[in-house]
Amino acid sequence: MLTGISPLELRKESAVPLYIQLAGAIEKAVLEGAFPEGARIPSEQEFIRAYEISRITVRLAMRNLFEKKLIVRKQGLGTFVRKQMISQPVDDLFGYYPALLRKGLKPKIQILEYRTVSATPEVRENLHLSPNEKVLRFIRQYFLGKDVRVIIEMNIPEVLARHWTEKEAAVENSFHLLRERAGVQILSSAVRIKASVASRELGALMNLSKGSPVLELRRLTYSFEQKPVESAVLYFPGDSYELTARLQAGDWKEIRLGNK
Repeated sequence: MLTGISPLELRKESAVPLYIQLAGAIEKAVLEGAFPEGARIPSEQEFIRAYEISRITVRLAMRNLFEKKLIVRKQGLGTFVRKQMISQPVDDLFGYYPALLRKGLKPKIQILEYRTVSATPEVRENLHLSPNEKVLRFIRQYFLGKDVRVIIEMNIPEVLARHWTEKEAAVENSFHLLRERAGVQILSSAVRIKASVASRELGALMNLSKGSPVLELRRLTYSFEQKPVESAVLYFPGDSYELTARLQAGDWKEIRLGNK
């Protein structure tokens, strides 16, 4: 008998095909938490031995679950329960936490770092700072259940960050802090997105193996005076997050192919 699935749920005398029964039993186990997100599903051979069923029955059941996007295959590792995919429009990145709340999700937040430091050369250039000006380096870790869904590293000029406390920063997003505490009117953000892989340090923070796929988003936020007020980097697990955008036909210039 396999942990999490009762063998009584497979009835060989039933008119319902065995692969449908097996797929239903696994899906029920997932929904009831016996197989949580990211958990490994037993192998084909384990199912065959436990239920005395054919390999084709197991493969048809797995295909059924794969088509429902309930499971994912990882080459050389096995089959796992797919993590919940979070989809978010690119133009909704002004507040990651509020965006999750609107989806009915309630993440837990942990502050990994909160201190005033000298800016790195990249951050100093992004924020147009002099060599002597410091920044608040503020790193947050967001959890859904036991899974880390994003790590956000924010760098904000110290002259603005002095208007709030760490206690306030623990419960308010950076845009709210800038707007309500520092009196900054936010105009826009420039965003760069690229596929990356987790370093050993980042992997440890995100519960990922070194080299795992990561979606890296770099955001530079401007005030109405066109002054940069925040330089941030957001790291998402590559297998559980996607960014979307809607393009209008009128936004495209005419595209010609070949020599026509």
